[in-house]
Amino acid sequence: MEAATTPAAGLPTGAGAAALESLPMAEGEDKWEKKDKRRSNTAACSWNAPWRGMTGSRKECPFYTNNDPIDIKVKNDRENKIFGGLFGFCVGDAVGVPVEFSTREERKRDPVREMRAYGTYHQPFGTWSDDTSLTLCLIDAMNKGYSIERVAKNFIKFYEKGEFTPYGEMFDIGNATREAIIKMGTGKDPIACGGKTESDNGNGALMRILPVAFWGIDLNDQRLIKLIEEISSLTHGHGRSKLACIFYVKFVIQIISGFNKEDALDRTIAFINKYCKETYLDEFQNFNKILSRKIVNITEDKVRSTGYVVDTLEAVLWTFFHADGYRDAILKAINLGGDTDTIAAIVGGIAGIYYGLSEIPQEWLQGIAKKKELYQIFEQFCVMISSQSRT
Repeated sequence: MEAATTPAAGLPTGAGAAALESLPMAEGEDKWEKKDKRRSNTAACSWNAPWRGMTGSRKECPFYTNNDPIDIKVKNDRENKIFGGLFGFCVGDAVGVPVEFSTREERKRDPVREMRAYGTYHQPFGTWSDDTSLTLCLIDAMNKGYSIERVAKNFIKFYEKGEFTPYGEMFDIGNATREAIIKMGTGKDPIACGGKTESDNGNGALMRILPVAFWGIDLNDQRLIKLIEEISSLTHGHGRSKLACIFYVKFVIQIISGFNKEDALDRTIAFINKYCKETYLDEFQNFNKILSRKIVNITEDKVRSTGYVVDTLEAVLWTFFHADGYRDAILKAINLGGDTDTIAAIVGGIAGIYYGLSEIPQEWLQGIAKKKELYQIFEQFCVMISSQSRT
C-alpha cells in the first residue's frame, strides 16, 4: 500500500506500535476452523509439524494442509512468465500483509520466515491487499477490452462494493488512491483524477502497473510510454510517479524478454535516457541511485522501504539484485520493514517472472485467498495476450 495509509479500525496506528507485530493466529487447528471462516479457499495450518519459527511463538505456520489445491497448467515459456509474475505478485503481497508498517528494527528482532496471519489488519492466512485488488481491476479491464474508463469503473467497484477483494470487502486503501476513486465516482475524467503535486508520490500507481509489461510488450516505445502514463494518472499524475512506472514496466519487459539482471537494468536505463529525458529531465535527480546503477551496490542500511514511490522502486531493485531465488526475494523485501506488502508484491512480480512459477513455494501459492478465481482471471489474461497482437 502507498504512503499515508491507515490500518484497520481498532488497531494502534503509530509507527512501531505493538499491533504491528504479527499476532498469534490461533491456539490450535480446531479453533482456527471456528475462529475464521474466511480461510476456506486457502490452507490449514498444522501445529504438530516440526517448528520452523521462533521458539514459543505461533506466528508462522510450519506445515500446510492445502484446501482444494489448484493445478496450474503451463503450456509454454510465455505462460510460465505470466503465471509466475502474477502469482508471484499476489503471493508476495499476502506474505507481506501481516507485518505492514512494522519497523526494520522489529523485523531484525523477529524476522519473517514463513507466511503469517492476523497482524496489522487482523486478516487470516493468505489475505492479499489493495495491491492485488487494483492489479486485478486492470487485468479484468484488459481481458474485456482495455479502456481507461473500464479500469476506472473497476476501481469504483472495488472501493464502493468490495469487488476484486479476498472476502468481498475492502480493508485497506491509500489516501491518494481513495481520493482519486471518489473523483472518478463523480464522473470526472479518470485521467485527471490522480494527484499532481509533489506530495502525491506514494507508490499506489507503481504497485498495480505490472500487467502493462505483458500487455504492452509489443507496443512501440512511444505508445508504451503513453499507456503507462495514462494508467498511472488514474491515481497518481505527478511526473515522478509516472517515471517510476515507466522504469518498472520497461525493466520487467527486459526480464520477460530473457535478459539477465544486469543487462535488463542497463537496457532500461538506456531506454529512459533516450525516450524520457525530454519530458522528465527535472525528475532524473530523484532517480539518481537507479539511473547511475548505485542502487545495486549500496548496503541495506541505505535502502529506504517506505511508501514513497522512489524509495519503493529502489527497495524493489535492491532486493531483486541481492536475492537468490523467489523465496529469498520475498523474505528480504519483507524484512526491510515498512511498506512490506507492496514492496514484496512488486519484487515478487519480477522474481516470479525471472525464476519461474515453479520457484514460488507451493505452501504459499496454495495458501492465498481466492486462488481459483485468481487462476481463472490469469488464464483469461494468458489467452488474451496470446491471441492478440498490439504493434
